[in-house]
Amino acid sequence: MTGNRLTLLVPGLLQSPFPLHRLPPGERPEFKSLNLFFNRAKQDVSAGQDYYASLFQMFGIELDELSTPPIAAITRLADCGESQSEWTLRCDPAYIHADMDRAVLMGHGGLGLSLEETEQLLRIVNAHVEQDGWQIEAHTVDRWYVKGAEKTDITTTAPHTILGQDIKHKLPNGPDASYWRSIMNELQMLLHDIPINLARQARGLLPVNSLWFWGGGHLPDKGYCPFDKVFTDDPVARGLAIYTGGELKATGEVWQEFEHAKGQHLLMVLDRLMAPDIMGDLFAWLDAVKQLEQSVIEKLIAMLKQKQLTEIYLLDGHGSRFTLTTKQLRHWWKRGKKFSSLLEKADH
Repeated sequence: MTGNRLTLLVPGLLQSPFPLHRLPPGERPEFKSLNLFFNRAKQDVSAGQDYYASLFQMFGIELDELSTPPIAAITRLADCGESQSEWTLRCDPAYIHADMDRAVLMGHGGLGLSLEETEQLLRIVNAHVEQDGWQIEAHTVDRWYVKGAEKTDITTTAPHTILGQDIKHKLPNGPDASYWRSIMNELQMLLHDIPINLARQARGLLPVNSLWFWGGGHLPDKGYCPFDKVFTDDPVARGLAIYTGGELKATGEVWQEFEHAKGQHLLMVLDRLMAPDIMGDLFAWLDAVKQLEQSVIEKLIAMLKQKQLTEIYLLDGHGSRFTLTTKQLRHWWKRGKKFSSLLEKADH
C-alpha cells in the first residue's frame, strides 16, 4: 500500500526580509532541521506565481493571468458557509498612515477589533454607503464584504502584499475604479477622529481609518480537491477546500490524523510567515521560522524516519517545490544547499 504523503505550503518561508549573512556571526540563527530538509530534498522550480494563484491552481482552478483572483467570494464561503452567485468584494478595516508625500498601509487584519467595535463601525459606514444601494457585512472582525453592489470592472491589490508600502499605485484600477476610490476617500474622512478610534489610540491600538477594497469577483468554475484532507486556518485555503468538496480540518488536527492515516495525501497550509516578510520585520520572521521548525519540520522529519510519511512536498507559493522521501532522508553523504542559501529576497 502507498504510504502517506503531505503537501506543505508555507508562503514567505524562502523570502527573508533581510539577508541573513549580513547579521553578525553571533546573531545568525542555526536551523538544524530545515538545513537537513533542504540538504536532502530535491528541488523543482517553475515559473513564479502569486501565492493566491498557486492556491487556486492546487485546487484545479486556473485563473486568467489578467484577472484578480476572486478572493472575496472564496473567503466568504469559508466565513459563513454560504455559496452565493452574486459578485462579491472584500472591504476590510485598515489603518493607513499619511505623511507629507505618501500614504502607507500599516495595518490590515490583526487590528484587535472587538465585536462591539466592529458593530459600531459597521453602523457608521453603512449609514453612508446605503444611499448607493449596497451595504457592508462582517462575518469576522477582520474580513468585511460588500453586499448588494453591481458587478464592477476593477482590478485590486491584495493588502498583505503591500503592508508597509505606499498605496499610491495600488488603489483600485480599471474602468469603474473612480467610484471605489471616491468611496474610499469619503470613508477615510468619515472615520477620521471618530470616538471609537480616539478610544483605541488612547489604549495604544491602531485606529481603523480606512477600508481596503480588494479581491472582487464571482465564484470561479468548479475545480477539484486532489487531497484526502486539508489542514489549515488560512481563510482562502479553507474556502477553496469547501468549494471543491474537500474534507477540511483545523491545522492542529494533522498530527492526530497521522496516527491512523493509511495511503493518504494530505495538504497543510501555513501562512504565519507572510506578514513579517511583507512588513520587513526580520526578528518576527525569524521567530516564526523557528516556531515552524520546532512545531512542524522536526515532527515531519521524525515521521519520515518512522515511515508514518513516505513523501513530503514543500512549496513556497512562488514556484519552488522541494520533495523529500524516506529514501532521500537516508542519503547522509549528500551535502546540498542550506536553508539560508535558498532565501530569495535581495537586500533592501
